[in-house]
Formats: sequence, structure tokens, C-alpha cells
Amino acid sequence: MPENINRNDENRQRPVQNRKKPEVNEETVLQKDTKVKISQRYATPFLVILCVLLAAVTIILVYMIRNHFDAKKGVREQLRLSAIAGFDCEYTEAQQLYPFQNGLLKVTTKRVAYLSISGNEVFGEDLEMSSPVCIQCGPYAMVADTEGFLCALFSENGLVFKSHMTGKIGGFALAPSGLSALIIDEGDSFGCVYMMEKDGTFLAKWSSYESGYPLSLAFAPDESTLSISLVDTDGSQMIPHVKQFSIPKDRTTARPSEFAFYSPVVFDVMPLLAYMGSDKVAVAGISDVAVVGNGTCELVQPPFDCVTSIFSYDGGYAVIYSDGIDQPLQLSTFRSNGSKIGDVALGNEVLSFAVSGSKALIAVDETILLVDLSSCRISSTINVDEPVLRVSFFGTKNVCVVTNAGVREIAL
Repeated sequence: MPENINRNDENRQRPVQNRKKPEVNEETVLQKDTKVKISQRYATPFLVILCVLLAAVTIILVYMIRNHFDAKKGVREQLRLSAIAGFDCEYTEAQQLYPFQNGLLKVTTKRVAYLSISGNEVFGEDLEMSSPVCIQCGPYAMVADTEGFLCALFSENGLVFKSHMTGKIGGFALAPSGLSALIIDEGDSFGCVYMMEKDGTFLAKWSSYESGYPLSLAFAPDESTLSISLVDTDGSQMIPHVKQFSIPKDRTTARPSEFAFYSPVVFDVMPLLAYMGSDKVAVAGISDVAVVGNGTCELVQPPFDCVTSIFSYDGGYAVIYSDGIDQPLQLSTFRSNGSKIGDVALGNEVLSFAVSGSKALIAVDETILLVDLSSCRISSTINVDEPVLRVSFFGTKNVCVVTNAGVREIAL
């Protein structure tokens, strides 16, 4: 009996020994719980950061999309999207860029550089100028310091010449062959006109002692004459004059000489010049336009209220004017015989214009107009979304536009 009792006791103790196994399972569960808590502790900040980033990206995308739609309001053609070539730059740099030949001239107070249409420098020349101004004609461009004495002529291949004048430069003109003329200060006269060949050699000099102050210059298209606009202030009124010099073709044996002198019957300053062919030139002031040449001097009738610009084209000349201050601008074109072709409305502000043959590019407000001057009609209109600084023909089918944000080459 005792043995049986002991065996039963042993059997009763076995289940007690088996109950110790769940203690290991509890430790495992505790480890798993600890890992879950740690994962949750690191996951929560990560989710918060991810939510913040997603919110920031959403705000940025909404802002960009809103600006994109705002920029497209009222614009039928995005200039940036339609550009064939070009580059972006700051407004201060854009002001220094002048379309020239197949690229641009960058004119600063320290340097003149020729750039490709993509903005790469082709050549450069260090020139110290206080107030440089650039004009171009045909394959040449001249840069002159209107507050100093230095001038320089450039072609697409580089510097042609540079020269220091004896007096401060007041104005200058350029002919297609590179022939140039400059108005410079002179102590014992009202000013003088200094003419140079395309290599910078001296050609002629004329000093004004009785005709008044030289204001502007213009070469005839065939370079047969040079016209000078002057104003005489000796009397109680301002009297305009136009002096013309004859320029010989063979300048190795002959020099330019005085050819004609005209005095339009108005009492105004008339600094604007535009040739009508090779023998007549239109001279304009605030409201009056006169045509001089071949021994005649005639006022255009009726006079204009407010003349802004006047320029030549193949077949005649054109006048940009308005009917008064703050009035919309208009364009009138005239044939070489003086007859009027017609008028066309432009807009509120002419920003820039360029002429090639009988066509003109006129940047007005937020558009660029291609105008057929021979019929005085707008051939096409290009809408732009950047303020235009300068515009120029670029080959036969394209346009080079300098805006406040960069350079764009676009198709006509």
C-alpha cells in the first residue's frame, strides 16, 4: 500500500513539473511586446515627418499651378515656350545686350563682347566707357561713349578699330560700308563733325561757327551725302537748319565738301532725320516734319500733334506719332515722292523697332507687330509674356527679342 501511495504521489507531482513550461512562453511574449513598442516609438515620428513633407509638397504644387494659370491669362502664345533658341539672364544684363548679325553685342562700361544666340562669348574687347551707346548698320556696329571720348567699330569677326576723339562725343552715325561720322565738342565753335573711314583713318572735319549746334547725323543709303541737323539759338527763337555734305566715291583723290543748306520755316528743334531714297531727307521736330533735298524745302501737311520717332525704309519714310500726350500711338508711312500711304494704330507704348527692306518689327505694349510699310498694314502679330527691351530681324524668317528676362529667338 505505501508503494502505491508513493506512486500516486509521484503521478500527482508530474503535472506540477509540466506547469513550469509556460514561464518560457511568457518571457517570449514580453520580448515581442517590447519590440512592438520600440517599433511604434520610432514609427510615429517618421509618420509625422512624412505627413509634413507631403503637406509642403502639396502647397508648393498648388502655388506653381496657380502662377502658371495666372501667367497664361490674356496670352495666346507663350514667348518662352515658342522660343527656338536663346538664354535667360538678369534684367541688368539684358539691358546691355544688342542684337547684331547672328548673335548679340554685350556692351558694358568695361567691356564689349560678341555673344552667340545661346550666350557663349565669341570675342571680347576691354574698353573703358562712362555711358556707352551702340548703333549698327549693315555688317558693322559702333559703340561710343556719349560722356567721354572713346569710340570703336566692330564687325562679326571682331574689333575693326578704336579711336579717342579730341572732344566729348555728342552723337554719331554709321553707314553700311563702315563709314562713320561723330559730333564732338570743340572749344572755339558750337561743335564739329568728324568723319572717318571704316579703318578709323581721318576723312573730313567740319566745325560749326555760324549754323548753330549740331544735333544729329544721317548717311544717305548710297552714302553719297551726309545730312546734319542743327539748331541756331543766336536770335530770340530757335531756328532749325539742315546742312548736307557730298561724299565722293573715290576718297583717295577727293574729300567730302559742303553740298546744300536748308532752313525749314518753323521755330522748333528738329533733331530727327530719315532719308527718302538718296536725294531727299525728312527732318522732324515735336510736331513738324519737313522734306528737304534737290533745292527744295517743304513742310508736310497737316502737321503731327506729337512726333515720337521717324525712320527710313526702302521706298520712303515712316513717322510714329500720337494725337497728344498719353494718347495711343499711330504709324504713318510715306513714299519717296512724299505722298502718304496710310495710317495704322499701334498701341500705348513703342518699346523698340527694327527695319529691314520695306518691313518693320515694332514692339508695342505686349505684342510684336510685323508691318508692311509699303502698304502700311500689319502682316502678323506675336504676343509676348515678357517686357521687350529690343527687337531685331534675325535672318529671313526669325526674330531676335531681348526681354527683361533674357534673349529669345522666335519664328515670324
